[in-house]
Amino acid sequence: MYIRLIRIIIILSLVTMGNISPGQSTLEIIYIGTYTAPGKPGLFVFKFNRKSGDLELIQEVGGMESPSYLEINPNGKFLYSANRSTVIDDKQWGSISSYSIDQLSGRITHLNDQPSFGSESCHVSIDSKGRLVFVANYTTGNVSVFPIIPDGSLGTISESVQHTGSSIDKSRQEGPHAHCTTVSPDDKYLYATDLGIDKIKSYRIDYENNKLIPIPESDGLVKKGAGPRHFTIHTNEKYAYVIEELSSSITFFDYNKEDGSLTERQRISTIPEGFNDINYCADIHISPSGKYLYGSNRGHNSLAIYSINQEDGMLSIVDYQSTFGEWPRNFLIDPNGEFVFVANQNSDNIVVFKLDNTSGKLKKTGEINDLPKPVCIKHLKL
Repeated sequence: MYIRLIRIIIILSLVTMGNISPGQSTLEIIYIGTYTAPGKPGLFVFKFNRKSGDLELIQEVGGMESPSYLEINPNGKFLYSANRSTVIDDKQWGSISSYSIDQLSGRITHLNDQPSFGSESCHVSIDSKGRLVFVANYTTGNVSVFPIIPDGSLGTISESVQHTGSSIDKSRQEGPHAHCTTVSPDDKYLYATDLGIDKIKSYRIDYENNKLIPIPESDGLVKKGAGPRHFTIHTNEKYAYVIEELSSSITFFDYNKEDGSLTERQRISTIPEGFNDINYCADIHISPSGKYLYGSNRGHNSLAIYSINQEDGMLSIVDYQSTFGEWPRNFLIDPNGEFVFVANQNSDNIVVFKLDNTSGKLKKTGEINDLPKPVCIKHLKL
């Protein structure tokens, strides 16, 4: 409370002196997770200058190997990472870490770690009230649930749901591979995208017991061999989209928020006709305007850009934007819908683009930051 009061006084002083305009945020932070070797920094904190589009490194954080996915608590006070490293010597599990966020600088301080109860923990999500952390464990194909303690740290695991099954690609789909967990806008449902079984598993969230209740009749099904990876729900709560790693495609579903069900409407390629080289899709996001959808191509090294028909949710290709780097994994559209940040894993760089909200197209700002194997980007306004 005292720190927040000081910050308000500082902001009012700057407004009075004319240094900032009323309502303008004094600080924007970009958090980046990477694949790292033991003993090397894995989490990087940058200050973002919206006027110039520049990123300034302000902190490097080590301690956990490969914090490959990050999520910020909706209250803006805590950060969570899914790590490849274990905290139990006799288990091949990954781990989850919690950090407090300094409200004046954006720098982070480690709070605690928990074993993920699964291998290759690859995704983290949080409900809008900051009650539970949901973790997708890729290799073991399970989803873990952790309560958030009032001080922001992680409590002991309250649930581990194991997926079962396989699909037609024997090299990649020999068993379940949970890749993403997405909480519905109303906090009622959790969707766990599983690459290994070609399903988007649906669960009702039981906040009283911190459990997940399966609702198989609401599961989203994709074409066999597609390999669904990341999933997003439109802000209108009518449409949902999943990007498919193995088939380089996106499937569009009608989303029924009353029962959580998903009904397939369209399937569209993420790569241009005639491109026959190796490609694996990774990430998917909708612009804050709700008019455009973006998906990353690893191999074609691009972001596929689509317009979203506002009447029926159908996708139409707008452009394929080079990411000016190799193997674009995660990317971020800033909440203002002005900038896009792309993490190019294999070329070790972050590339910043300006977003044209009229056309949906991107233009490189010239800002390229060298960073070892970046794989996840998150934004916070303080």
